[in-house]
Order: sequence, then C-alpha cells, then structure tokens
Amino acid sequence: MTANFEMNAPSEKDGITPAVFARRAASYFRGCDSGTASAACDTCEVRFGDARCEGCRKKQTRPYTLSGLCLALGIPKRTFKSLRRDKKFAEAVEMALLKIEAYIEENSISGRINGTLALAILRENFGWGEKPEMPETVEVVLSEEAKRYAK
Repeated sequence: MTANFEMNAPSEKDGITPAVFARRAASYFRGCDSGTASAACDTCEVRFGDARCEGCRKKQTRPYTLSGLCLALGIPKRTFKSLRRDKKFAEAVEMALLKIEAYIEENSISGRINGTLALAILRENFGWGEKPEMPETVEVVLSEEAKRYAK
C-alpha cells in the first residue's frame, strides 16, 4: 500500500481510488462497530466473537476518529483533506466525515464522550465554532433631532 505524501490529490497510481477509499472506509467503520475484547472478556465463558458475544456490554467498541480512518486508508491527514477537493472523492470523503462527526456529537450528548473533548475535536476537524470573517464596522444613523443635539 503506497501513501501519497504530496499536497496534490492522490491518483490511482498512489494506491487510492474512489472504490478503494469506499472499501477501506467501510471496513474501518465495520471494524470499529464489531468491538474489541476488554479485560472483562478474559473471564467470560463465551468465546470472543461468538454470536452470544455480540450483545455483551463487556465488549468495547472502538470510537470513530479521523486519525483512525486515515490509518485505515493508508494516507496522511493532509492527503485526506486534499481528497475533499477532488470531485471523484468528495462525496465519499464527506460521508465518512459526517459519520465521524455524528458519532462524536451523539456520544457527547449521551455522555459517553466528554463534552469538552468532543467540542475540541469538532472545532479542530469539523469547523464547529468558526465565525465567518465579517468586517467590524458600525454605521450610526442619527435622526434630525439627534443631529441638532449633537452640535
């Protein structure tokens, strides 16, 4: 697996195509959802991965993260960001980001993720809290009566 470390958008020769991106992203999210063994699983009589294991609350799921997705894709974050500008990848990238954003948002609301940490991640990676650049000019219009008093 070859990663593109250039600022240019990756191409098929770099090993990432829209189809590869979609397949690896789906695999990453499935892997996060399938759960990992916790210390409590060591003492469980059910074999990890067994059908009865699926509903167990002892099993831990991995959180969705942008860095985890980039690792699964085999690309650095700057390449991931450049894919957003590539029309061939734009929708798949946006949907992956939306899935991560929804995960963070929903888990912070439910209390499973610390709200301060969630807000920091959402600001850093998803533009939350950004204010558009607006000129700070104020125009004051005085009535005729106010103009007389102002003199």
